[in-house]
Amino acid sequence: WLHNKIRSKKNGLREMSIYIDWARNPIIAKSQDEGKLSDFLNFLNKSGVKKHSIIMQDRETGGFILFLYQKIDEEIIDKWNEVNE
Repeated sequence: WLHNKIRSKKNGLREMSIYIDWARNPIIAKSQDEGKLSDFLNFLNKSGVKKHSIIMQDRETGGFILFLYQKIDEEIIDKWNEVNE
């Protein structure tokens, strides 16, 4: 995986991660935490990223995945990281 680790803190204590696989087409976002992936999807929608799948269970490696069918600027990812630090 060529990926970015997206940081977020749950309840200010524990770090959860979302991994973005930029090398895949479509781009894949993956997390062990379905709620965190849902928060990320809502953030993307508010940031103008509208072409995506629903959140699905990853049957191959566990956790949850989301397919992104449009380009995501790194600034959006940076903004997510700032908000969730």
